[in-house]
Amino acid sequence: MPISFENNIITPLPPAALAQKNAPQTIELFLGMFAHELRTQVAGTVQVCRYIREGSKSEAFFQALETTTLDTLHILDNMLATVKFHNGKLDITPAYCQIDFRSWITPFIRQQERTAALQQKDICLILHPSLENAQVATDPVKLGQILQNLLSNALKYSHPGTVITVKCSLEGNVITMQVINQGMEIPPEKASRLFIPYERLDNGLAGTGLGLFLSAQYAHALGGALAVQSEQGNTVFTLTLPVYS
Repeated sequence: MPISFENNIITPLPPAALAQKNAPQTIELFLGMFAHELRTQVAGTVQVCRYIREGSKSEAFFQALETTTLDTLHILDNMLATVKFHNGKLDITPAYCQIDFRSWITPFIRQQERTAALQQKDICLILHPSLENAQVATDPVKLGQILQNLLSNALKYSHPGTVITVKCSLEGNVITMQVINQGMEIPPEKASRLFIPYERLDNGLAGTGLGLFLSAQYAHALGGALAVQSEQGNTVFTLTLPVYS
């Protein structure tokens, strides 16, 4: 469902506002969504291939190559099943299933740590005790796409030698996930536009300008919200999602 922005928090657009907002761009966005997700996954595969070619032929890199390739297929299958374009608008329908949250997120973060280490950065996962043995119903592929986009953004704009922190907690039936990095501060006038299609913080860095927009779309489709706060060199993206046991 299309979104609006108020104090950096995503809210649904009323029908009247929807009719006036970027209607001609919908098919472009539909194609751009697939291109962005495919580009992100293929870039990871190419990166691992380069490390193997340069002599880093450890079992961990071959395993990362296999994992990244399989993830690409899973994401494309999920996109084909959940993202549709008809009647002039995008429809995103999550594919819910039951997951053990800790078992899902731990290997996901470990995989991202390999990329961070090559950039002289680290990723620290902090799980609140409330998530111990937590069984939740969500779309793990969509949730993974959101987290991967947020981590990719954090890696791009954080300073070398710094730590990117991923904090997760569960209160009631709401999971809160925060991705925190130290680096380029986002001015308030730019923060309010980060979730708009093709907007970028720095046009000099590679990217489609769709990652944060897609993250916001997926969060909204899952019934949640995505917000950003940046001050004193710390940038925090906060994702809140309802989950069901």
